Amino acid sequence: MPDKTKWVNEWKQKAENDLRTAEIVLSTENPPTDAICFHAQQCAEKYL
Repeated sequence: MPDKTKWVNEWKQKAENDLRTAEIVLSTENPPTDAICFHAQQCAEKYL
């Protein structure tokens, strides 16, 4: 069971990285909205 917990935690970190990337890109001037949407979608998909 601990192996599954480790795997889930690693996957959650990947989701958080996608969200963080979307937030960083969003904070720039004239952000590319397609990239923001992509990373937000990836984050949501990983949490499902």
